[in-house]
This record gives sequence, structure tokens and C-alpha cells, in this order.
Amino acid sequence: MSVKLERNGAAALLIFDWPEQRNALGPDECREIAAGLRKLARDGEISGVVVTGEGPAFCAGGNLKGAVSRTGMSEEERRQIVYTAYQDVIRALVDMPVVTIAAIDGPAIGLGLDIALACDCRFVGPQGSLMQGWARVGFAPGTGGEWLLRLKAPHILWKLLEEQPRIGQDLAEAMNLGESSAEATARERAVQRIEKLALLSRDTIEAYVRLSRMDLRAGLEAHLAAAVGEQIKLLASPLVKARVEHVLKGGK
Repeated sequence: MSVKLERNGAAALLIFDWPEQRNALGPDECREIAAGLRKLARDGEISGVVVTGEGPAFCAGGNLKGAVSRTGMSEEERRQIVYTAYQDVIRALVDMPVVTIAAIDGPAIGLGLDIALACDCRFVGPQGSLMQGWARVGFAPGTGGEWLLRLKAPHILWKLLEEQPRIGQDLAEAMNLGESSAEATARERAVQRIEKLALLSRDTIEAYVRLSRMDLRAGLEAHLAAAVGEQIKLLASPLVKARVEHVLKGGK
């Protein structure tokens, strides 16, 4: 497996470890991540989970080449891949019984942003950044990113679609998308928070997790079903396929 699971005191770290592809994720990588998260969910000794990436990126998004290669599949085959692989990462995060923190020490783009938004909180390091990314290649997020963004910052979707800004530490705080880790790395700051939360009992942490995610859990499956439907429609579009190929060749 290329997902690393580590312990640092009361914190468990789940680390994306595909630095050669900037932690861009295909179905196999997503299945590994979901399995790693579910393994950590069974660990009764931890107080929180830090989700982070090794190398230059937190997660550069989904694997675009793989998406193009699947355009010849039937609609149902594509739907099943999104449901069982990509969306399952989001479900595994939402099902985690303890606090989840995204430690963003490099770009988190598209799917990477969705994963970060599915965590309870996010730290953005000096080299970290967020970017919506999906619309740049003509896609709508099939992993809940539109709704997750709306829950955190209800009024910024259209600004992000228009400008596709790269959101660093200060702007992430201003947009209510994350917290600056100041001069520390996001990973260091996330572990520090979990160590402080560990002064609470595990039962107390789990109670706050259940309450804070109540609305998210209630609406998640309905949104994911709608999101995959919209994404599959776009995957079948010749214009979107042409846009993806343009981006893969280095176009803007």
C-alpha cells in the first residue's frame, strides 16, 4: 500500500504517499485511503486523525488521464467507480468516530479540496494552498465538493468558479476554509491540536463529533447521488473531454 499510517502520541496520521504523481488519486488509490481510514476508525486509543500528503502536494486532484480512459465505459460502470472508490473516501471520513484534520502543506486541488473539506478542520501551512479546480477542466465534483464548500463558506462558490484562485494561508482564513498554521507546518499544528484535545475523554470527543456532523451525515448520501449523476453527464460530453485533453497538454 502507498498510504502510510503512523502514530504521533494521541494522533494517527494517514499520509498520501504518491509524491511522483503529486498525490493525484485514481480508483485504486482511493480504495487504499478508504481502507486506511476504516482501519484507524477501529483504533480506540486515538483522539484524532490527521490527513496529509507526502511530497510537494497534499493532493493534486483526481487522475485526469484515468478519467479520460473511462469515457468508453457504460454510464453504470462509471457510476460504480465513483460510488465505490472516490465517494467512499468521503464516507470513511464522515464515519470516523474521532476528529479529523486536514494538514495542507502543499496544493489541495479538486478532489484534494473535497477531501480537505470533508474533514472537521483544516490547517494550511506556509506552502499549502486550496483550489476548486474541478470547473477548470469542465467537471462538477462527484465527491460532494460543491455541498461541502457551501457548508463551510456559503457565498464563495461563484467567485471560485470565476477566478479559480490559489488560496493560501491568509485567504483560507478570510474565506473560512481553513486556519493558518503560521510558520509551523500544517502537519505539526494538526498534531498539536489533537494532543490538546486528548486531554478530553474519548467519549467526550466522540459526542462532539456526532453533534457537529449531524447535518452532514443526514444529507450526505442524497447529495453524493446527485453529484455523481451530474459528473457522469459531463464525462460524456465531447466538449468536456476536449477540455480535459487540452489541460493535460499543459493548456490553461
